[in-house]
Order: sequence, then structure tokens, then C-alpha cells
Amino acid sequence: MGSPIIDKCTAAIVRNAYCVKEGTTHYALRTSSGILIIALLFLLLIQPLLASGPGTGGSKIRIDNEPAGPFVLLVATSPLPITVGQMSVWVRVMDTNGENALRDAVVKIEATPAGGGDLVTGAATHQNAGNEIDYVAHLDVERTGDWNVKVMIEDDLGQAEVAFTETVAGGLSAGLIVGLAVPFVFLLIVVGVYLWRRSASAGTT
Repeated sequence: MGSPIIDKCTAAIVRNAYCVKEGTTHYALRTSSGILIIALLFLLLIQPLLASGPGTGGSKIRIDNEPAGPFVLLVATSPLPITVGQMSVWVRVMDTNGENALRDAVVKIEATPAGGGDLVTGAATHQNAGNEIDYVAHLDVERTGDWNVKVMIEDDLGQAEVAFTETVAGGLSAGLIVGLAVPFVFLLIVVGVYLWRRSASAGTT
């Protein structure tokens, strides 16, 4: 039969070891959770920069149900703000009274840098819009600054043309985004390995 004092000391040592292990595990879990939250926040922050394709980032109305020849036009551009890359021009063509959408019109878009440069053209189609009412064209804009945008419509009712100025801002390139992300991911890996080793060492003591 063992000594009560020795038994108490042994029990105390076991409890202390358990507390140290439990505390280390909880610390590792808390730290890992914090790193995960930071990583998620980082991904959320760069999501608008990584977003691609038409319509991402909102849109801005340029022609708001205004009469143009025999039509009433609603024109918008996206994304918001427009950066070097792709600009989408969204058009809805209504009859003279602005009551019925015209689905068989021919809609063309032209964009030219205000300071001079190559003309960029595109056909606005229902296919790009994803429905049978609206027309959307996707134009490649590779320069910053103001662009003169022209919308031309032709239908059985006649022809019309509207124009406006759009500003294209500079954006972060994919290479720069990757350059910012790589050190962050590397840091996460290093910290994760450190915490795993620390937790494993505590478990063996």
C-alpha cells in the first residue's frame, strides 16, 4: 500500500500535466482559429479583385429611360468601378411609349479612348445578357482614363444613337495579387506546422 503523501503528489503531477496538455491544446486551437479567421478575412478582401466575368462588382446607369429616336433606352455599365480589363454595356430597348421591350433590335457598342487610340467594338446580344429582353456587350478596355462610348440601335421602328463617357481606372493585376497572397499562405503553413509540433510535444510529456 503506497504512502498517502506520494499518492497525492502523483495525482497532483498527473493533474498538472493534464492541465498543461489541455491548456496547450486549447491555445493551439485558439491560435489556429484566429489564423483561420484572418485567412478568411483576407480572402474576402481580395475577392472583388479576383472576381472576373461580366456584371461582377455592381453597375451604373448611364442612360436612364431616355427617348432616343423612336426608342426609349436604358443603358448601364459594369463592373463598378470599371478597371482595365473588361467592360460590360447593358442595354434595354423599349418602344416609343416605353411600354414594350423590343427583342429583335440590332445593338452595337463602340468605345474609343478620349485621348485617341484604337476603336473597340462589340455586338450586344441576348445571349450575353442571359435573357430575351436585354442586350449586353463585353468590351476589352486596356487603357486607363476616359472612354467615349457609343450605343447604336437599329430596328423596324428606325435607328438611334446615344453616347456617354466612361472612366476606366487601373486595377491590381493577377500577378500582384498572387505576389501578395504567397507570403501570407507561407506564413500560415509555418505557424500551422509550429503549432502542430508544439501540440504533439505536449501530448508526449
